[in-house]
Amino acid sequence: MTYSEPMSTTKDQVNDKKDEINQRQDINYSVRNELHTMTRKLEEMSHKLQASEQLKSQFLSNIRNEISNPMAAVMGLAETMRVCQQDPEQTARTAAMIYNETVLLDFQLQNIYVAADLEAGEAQPNYSLVDVPSVITGCLDRFSARTTKKQLKIKAELETNLTFTTDAKMLELLVSNLLSNAIKFNREKGDITLFISTGKAGELIIKVADTGPGIDAASREVIFDRFHQLDTGTTKNHHGHGLGLSICAALAELLNGTLHVKNSAEGGCCFVLRLPYPDINVQEQAHDANVFLFDQDDALEKF
Repeated sequence: MTYSEPMSTTKDQVNDKKDEINQRQDINYSVRNELHTMTRKLEEMSHKLQASEQLKSQFLSNIRNEISNPMAAVMGLAETMRVCQQDPEQTARTAAMIYNETVLLDFQLQNIYVAADLEAGEAQPNYSLVDVPSVITGCLDRFSARTTKKQLKIKAELETNLTFTTDAKMLELLVSNLLSNAIKFNREKGDITLFISTGKAGELIIKVADTGPGIDAASREVIFDRFHQLDTGTTKNHHGHGLGLSICAALAELLNGTLHVKNSAEGGCCFVLRLPYPDINVQEQAHDANVFLFDQDDALEKF
């Protein structure tokens, strides 16, 4: 009896000590796991920040060229007209070249303006009843010089007298960017087809298909990211700043719509924009306004 109690006490102390050691081991293991997870997340964040900075630097370099090159062309052509006596036909050609350069420059600036508004959360739809064929025609006119230079065939299939309640400027910029993308990545003497219709639920459906090389599955996951370009580097074959498709995705979402891309069976790719018909309150407000008819002068205004 005199030795049993101390032995019992000693066993309890040993068990308590084991439990304490096990608890410490569990805590250390948990802490190590948390530290490992935090380290991995920090490394991933660091890689993403580095990639983001690289993309932004690339964007700034691209946008400098996209603005300075047409600006230099406009200044050079204008100077030629100022100092040289040209026959009426040559003057008309030079004026047309200046006009085309300024229209494309304005298009680039519109993308920058709306990207800044989207980033600041200041882009809000201004709904009106829109004459859709008028918008499409204006977009096609804007890029007519580029399509002619590349000898592209344009086919537009749309309902006549089609009106839809949406933001006219946003719709115009959406179509312009999709059309610009189809021109940029198309082959020489290729085709571009626009399908515009309304779905069963009254939604507006716009499809822009080209006959370019198409987009692989991996690239389709990133083409809507800001500043991202599939064709990069000093030897890239296509102009652009990597904003157009990201703006399209953001505007489609802002209008409660969707934008998807798929490769077409005939070759190339097809972008599909779906915009739902707005709710009753928006419709009533829009119908109180005038029908929006696209005017070329509007293309030269800030978004």
